[in-house]
Amino acid sequence: MRSFHKRRLHFIFPWLIFFVLYSDGAYTATTVQGKYEGMVYGPSTGARDPDGPSYRMYVPDQALNRGYVNDPTLTALLKEQRRTKDLEARKQLIAAFQRYVAEQQYYVYTISAMMTGSWQPYVKNYAPNQTFDYGSRVAALWLNR
Repeated sequence: MRSFHKRRLHFIFPWLIFFVLYSDGAYTATTVQGKYEGMVYGPSTGARDPDGPSYRMYVPDQALNRGYVNDPTLTALLKEQRRTKDLEARKQLIAAFQRYVAEQQYYVYTISAMMTGSWQPYVKNYAPNQTFDYGSRVAALWLNR
């Protein structure tokens, strides 16, 4: 009965997209492992360095390469920026990577995360955290009272 309703809805609204929500365990056991059909959109974390998320999302055989991207030009750019020690040269490689990715459009990005934070002036050594690691930030702060 359920599949009949989906077919009927797709006939009436061909642009309709069905979302499937998984528990964390089911998501990790299937989607993160690359076991899915169609498109997928999943959680990702912020990063302080462009290498981590970029490499994991665009290099073949990486767990977070949910688009099954296999682009030799892209892979070469990402591997080269990993080997480059000169900061300015690495920035240029990252910029080239970003331009190339924008042209190819392997993923459709839906959001751009933004963070704001405020704290009392006596709280020292603290800054907003873009990751899910809340404990280490709190462990590093101190109060100047």
